[in-house]
Amino acid sequence: MNPLDVFQAQVDAFNDHDVEAFVSTYAADAVVTSTVSEPLVGHDAMRAHYTKRLANPALRCDVVTTSLFGDRWLVAHELVRDGSATTEVIATFEVIDGRIARASLVVA
Repeated sequence: MNPLDVFQAQVDAFNDHDVEAFVSTYAADAVVTSTVSEPLVGHDAMRAHYTKRLANPALRCDVVTTSLFGDRWLVAHELVRDGSATTEVIATFEVIDGRIARASLVVA
């Protein structure tokens, strides 16, 4: 699976509020860093965090653009909406063996 397909599966699961499908797009030992929270490491940490986030039925991610770099990197410009506010995000994803190994989220 190429990085764009993995990324799209992750966005689709996020927008469907499907925590298990979302987590399954990440490697078991994946690391997610953000400018607004502590790093998440592994499926259990991701599941705990995203179960709370995805409980908001208004939460949605709209992808403005993506850029592929080589065979494992993707950069995305996203707008994350929660019904009352929109957050602009630049995200980088490293995809190895069909799973996201690392993600870094920069929030405007």
